[in-house]
Amino acid sequence: MITIIARWEDQQLLPEYEYQLWRQLRGAFQVQRLIFVPVTAGMEAYQLEQYATMEEALAVAVGERIFLEPTGTKGMGDIPAGDIVLITGNTDTNNLAHAQASETYKIKSVASTHLYPSEAAAIALAIRHGQ
Repeated sequence: MITIIARWEDQQLLPEYEYQLWRQLRGAFQVQRLIFVPVTAGMEAYQLEQYATMEEALAVAVGERIFLEPTGTKGMGDIPAGDIVLITGNTDTNNLAHAQASETYKIKSVASTHLYPSEAAAIALAIRHGQ
């Protein structure tokens, strides 16, 4: 099972648009659960789960935790084959306070930039699927 937990990108996208990005990943990589933090009004009719805090979201997710962070310690080749939970931040907030160092994964890029969470997840899932 693949689960994605994401913080809503409240600085750059409307929730409806952001959901469309994640919905595409769900279909392309057979993601079973999309979980967002915090609860955002108006998104109740969409196929997703929402929780008020990251702690609540992490508590309901099943699988090995994969925190996608620009300062992660593991590479994408280290992502396990079993049940995983991809966890992403947003422009303002990372999730390092919730992660053990062994749970953080870094996507190496030529430029020293931060990838948008949906882009990081897409790269991680593509590598996991052998692309």
